[in-house]
Amino acid sequence: MIKTLGGKLVRLFAVAISVVVLTGCALMFTACESSFPEISVRISFNGEEYTLNYKLYRDYYRQTVDHYMALIDADFFDNTVIHDYRSDRMVGGGYTYADMEGSDELDDLTQLDYDGATIGADGTIKVITPTVWSDSARESATNRLHGETSKNGFSIKNGTGLTNKLGVLGTYSYVPSTEKQIVTYKQSGTDKYGSSEYYKNSVTSMFYIYTGSTAAADSNFCAFGELTDEESTTALNDLSQAISDYLTDNELDSFTEAKDVTIEDPYVDGGAYEASFSVPIVKVVIEEIRVTKY
Repeated sequence: MIKTLGGKLVRLFAVAISVVVLTGCALMFTACESSFPEISVRISFNGEEYTLNYKLYRDYYRQTVDHYMALIDADFFDNTVIHDYRSDRMVGGGYTYADMEGSDELDDLTQLDYDGATIGADGTIKVITPTVWSDSARESATNRLHGETSKNGFSIKNGTGLTNKLGVLGTYSYVPSTEKQIVTYKQSGTDKYGSSEYYKNSVTSMFYIYTGSTAAADSNFCAFGELTDEESTTALNDLSQAISDYLTDNELDSFTEAKDVTIEDPYVDGGAYEASFSVPIVKVVIEEIRVTKY
């Protein structure tokens, strides 16, 4: 009897210890989720590399930050390219080339399979947390991101949020504003839901890095990260200068060529829409994006 009782006490003690350990682990991982996670973006151009370190504002834009960090953890952005180089921003996160070591021909620009990478064979969204549904009953998740923007009725509690300035990281989508389909979205940080047009809630994986010299607000896209240090600002300026030098050295009039593309999207009328890119004539490669602080 004493032996049996002793065994039971040992087992109970072991269970108690396990509960304490698991609880401690849960608290530890919760504590590891910071208000301002950080990422590192490594970009290459013409044989040189440039590293941009970012602080992301989870406190302001929880759903946006969690969405992109999930894609980063899945290595989604590694070995992709800047596919659209505009006067004030570089847009990436959606395209690559079939032969990254070979041709820069525009026809070889290849769209990433975002849905294929984030939806399982059984139709379950496996990488990101659904925030947008095509129906009011929230039975059909779209695998798109709710736009945490002022144009979409989103606001920051006790703050004004980020605006565009040199190096700022923001969401991007080419879905035109003529797409007026109404979708349901989850409001960030709450258990409440709302509804608005699909084009305001259509972000997949694309993002921009702001290169303009003048700060400006943009209600269409969510600016959710900024450079953390002077070295990163210098690196971005060095990249811009390298592109300028390439134009001068090769006596070129433009760093880009226009390319009209058809983007398939099951949530727009006709299942696709048209967009125009200013594609760099020499690859600007996103070698790697990694999380350095959760």
